[in-house]
Amino acid sequence: MLISASLLCGAVAMGSPVATAQDINYNLPSAEQIEARKNNRSNRTVSERIGRRIMNAYELYSEQEDIQGAIAVLEELDPSDEYDVAYVNRFLGNLYAANDQIEDAMTRTRQAAEADVLGWNDQAAALKLAADISLQLENYRDALKYYNQWLQFTGEADPDVFLRIANSFYELKQYDKIIQAADMAIANYEEPNKNPYVLKVASYYERKMYSDAIDVLEAGLAIMPTEKTWWSQLGMMYMLEEKIDKALQTLEIAYLAGYLDKESQIKAVIQLYANNGIPFDAAELMVKHLEAGDVEKTARHYYSAASNYEMAREYARAADLYQLAADLETDRAEKANYFRRKGTAHLRAEEYAEAASAYLKALDFGYSEPGDVYMSLTEAYFYQDKFSEALKYVKEAQQYSEQRRNARSWESYIRSKASNRGISL
Repeated sequence: MLISASLLCGAVAMGSPVATAQDINYNLPSAEQIEARKNNRSNRTVSERIGRRIMNAYELYSEQEDIQGAIAVLEELDPSDEYDVAYVNRFLGNLYAANDQIEDAMTRTRQAAEADVLGWNDQAAALKLAADISLQLENYRDALKYYNQWLQFTGEADPDVFLRIANSFYELKQYDKIIQAADMAIANYEEPNKNPYVLKVASYYERKMYSDAIDVLEAGLAIMPTEKTWWSQLGMMYMLEEKIDKALQTLEIAYLAGYLDKESQIKAVIQLYANNGIPFDAAELMVKHLEAGDVEKTARHYYSAASNYEMAREYARAADLYQLAADLETDRAEKANYFRRKGTAHLRAEEYAEAASAYLKALDFGYSEPGDVYMSLTEAYFYQDKFSEALKYVKEAQQYSEQRRNARSWESYIRSKASNRGISL
């Protein structure tokens, strides 16, 4: 029932090295500071020669959708001015990225960003692209570096950027640093987004801070109550915290809402019913989903349902399911146990002939403690007034030290009862 972080985070890749990542400065510059920087930043243009070639490349890319041709035009250039170099690198970086040449895109974009000579919009775009490509290449420390530079350069509280920062910290296994980035994402999304909540749960889960993970899931469900997986995860977290009543309440709500569709989830609800002293509901739920095919029809599953019916004193129904468990079981010792349990269920249901038949099958399959079964057979035949059969098996029971004393008392009782009936044994 444990929830792996990879399950929580969906398609997040695993196996990244543990490393000290750069901290993020979440204190963003004010609008006034940003405006001052924009005014102070020079708005240069490329030289005429480079500009003509860039226009040629742009026409190939935008009008003819010839990315490779546009790349070829720009690759022939050999600009000398630092601004021309940075501008060509940024354009090539975009084209390489569009053409899935990710390593080349990273090289050119990094050079453009680190030159720090482009105009405001171009520099911001270069930093953002460098961060996104680093993330795609799983260079998470570089991604954090460029996202941090972008935040401080633009002052924009972009929730997607905060989410990517949180994801980078997750990949670097710096789980404690996920929380602030995820909180910043949550605070800045206009519409609720489940992903920062998912990363926060993963952060707390990995650090075994289950109570905090519960708080996150509860907060998330208050906003997005139809997130199906969160209901089951919340129930499991309650179980990890040994809050069994809340676990049952949560999973029961999820079950009734139709959010639990995996066998493991259904079995978790069944187990919680059983553990909370509601065996009848546990048995009913198991049978329902066995018949529907949602739970695999195995001997152990039928045995589970039978045991819960027996605990609920539904002995006849328990006996029927013990029979189904025995029919599916291939191990002789387990089969013998199921027939013994079936016999006891029949005995408690006062179905004495059926009890005797089941006990005999338990012996046929080599039940490990035959003395107990002989005593049970004694009862089953005695209550059918079959005193000679009862006497036969009570004598068998006397061969076992643990049953001997009780069996002798039963022998006297059987003989007395038979004598009262005028039956000679």
